Amino acid sequence: MKLKSVLAGLLLAGTAWGQPEQWLEYHTGGDNVSYHTLELTTNPPAAVAVPKCNATPFFARWLTPMDPAGGRWLCFDRSRKSGPYDLVYADTAGTGRLDNLTPIKGRLDSYNSFFPALAMIFKGEDGPITYHLGLRFYQYDNNRAQLLISSAGWYEGTVNFGGLKKHIQLIDGNVNGAFNDVNGNPYDSDRLQIEGDKAGDRYLGKLIEVDGKFFNMEVARDGAFVKVKPAENVILGTVRVPENISEFSAYGENGYFVRQPVQGQFTMPIGKYRLVRWNIDRQDEKKVPWTLSGYNFPESAVFEVTAGAPATLKIGEPVRAELKSNDQGNRQLTFSLNFIGQQQESIQLLRDGQRPRGPKLMLAAADGAVCYTNTFEFG
Repeated sequence: MKLKSVLAGLLLAGTAWGQPEQWLEYHTGGDNVSYHTLELTTNPPAAVAVPKCNATPFFARWLTPMDPAGGRWLCFDRSRKSGPYDLVYADTAGTGRLDNLTPIKGRLDSYNSFFPALAMIFKGEDGPITYHLGLRFYQYDNNRAQLLISSAGWYEGTVNFGGLKKHIQLIDGNVNGAFNDVNGNPYDSDRLQIEGDKAGDRYLGKLIEVDGKFFNMEVARDGAFVKVKPAENVILGTVRVPENISEFSAYGENGYFVRQPVQGQFTMPIGKYRLVRWNIDRQDEKKVPWTLSGYNFPESAVFEVTAGAPATLKIGEPVRAELKSNDQGNRQLTFSLNFIGQQQESIQLLRDGQRPRGPKLMLAAADGAVCYTNTFEFG
């Protein structure tokens, strides 16, 4: 009786999705990567054997759910008593030790040390799993040292979406070694690229939209395979935006959706969302295209789509210019100019796909005489 119960449970688990595992291939390189910063400290980790270093070392712990201990330690050192930090001791095997490792030397470029992608090895159910982690250590003059980590590997392959085959790529968006993270904050979620999708990267969620149809997709934690089935009972709600919005995107519990509004209106699956981006496209008198975009929205820029009344969003124009000055001392002032949207988002202006010439700043004396003129640079 017990054996029959176990077999029945396994059968139900295997048929719940209705489709078998669709396997993907692992690739490494510098194309499909994500970046995150990692905190550095000069305090040695407790209960971890550390190496003898040439200088005061920096330590960082890379957090990953792929390791039973929850993370892997890194130690940065110099090859000389002075100069840039160009050596790293990395616990790639998860032994919890750093003192018995050979340091890896990085490539120096000005203030930066670029290290070869580290092959992190994890224990999987069917054998070892390899994940490649990129490192960039940098410190400008006497400023605080910083560490930028990147995902140097991704999975890709052809997936059957209800009879429609599409090439996809899975990207570790939050650089933690797993590929199935779904989070209310899109930047803490993993990403997906689908062949022919003009939206580009999509953040993972409950639903995946392919050619206007909705699917549920289960992603293996290590990214090796996916399971796909058509989504059932998807209820849509209406969203209204200003009529000059040409493209709109949002992310939420249901996933990431991109829309081209028609007369300021479109539909989305009901649920809660966070604004990601909007575009307004125009042409000047010379038929040159211009694009005004809102992006980098705060966490407060959320809305809910329901089956009842339409969700009306205040986005787009007008935007405001924000000029700030900073007293550097020694009779020196620096100025910054930013454009801010109605939801406190950042604003970008492009002319024919490129940043236009920056506006001019004119400083004048109290009597109105022009004393100084300068041009702002974007970026």
